[in-house]
Amino acid sequence: MVADTRENFGKRAAKGMVWWLAGELICVIFNLCMLVFMIKFMAFKVFTAVASSIIANGLMINYAYNCAVRDRNLIKYHGVSHDPFMSLKMAIAAPLPQYLMWIALLLSKLGVIGDIFNYFIWCNIQSLAWVDLFTSSRTIDGLSWGGLFGLLALMLAAPVCIILTYECTVREFDVKAWLLYGKK
Repeated sequence: MVADTRENFGKRAAKGMVWWLAGELICVIFNLCMLVFMIKFMAFKVFTAVASSIIANGLMINYAYNCAVRDRNLIKYHGVSHDPFMSLKMAIAAPLPQYLMWIALLLSKLGVIGDIFNYFIWCNIQSLAWVDLFTSSRTIDGLSWGGLFGLLALMLAAPVCIILTYECTVREFDVKAWLLYGKK
């Protein structure tokens, strides 16, 4: 039976990349709808930047939660051994396109390859409003080193969300009870 065996990691990684792609597509629609307002009002830029991050990372949280529930049930009811590195493997595999694009952006900033900043923004559309907050230029020369590493921090939010969600779910840690009542 499928429900009592461990999922193939390649399939799980592919699912994570599909969740990432779904987040990007939703952010494309959201950012295009907000574009007119972002041009005129700074508050809409901030709102769009935060909302885009929530959308993209929320889908990563959903992906990690679904995988963790499956693994928790396998561990609890079917005696499958726990893989202590699964959350780390998922955090590396699911947002892998983001990592590769940031490395390409770094190489572009170093002058190794041509200017790919526009392509980076379109492939990581959740970062569009963040970029708009700090620079109006769409060239790699307009991106400061601080902005480059700020984009890295934005990219690293996805693996942090995946690891925290997976570990809390597998360990049956009730975050709501801990936050509201101070107990596990």
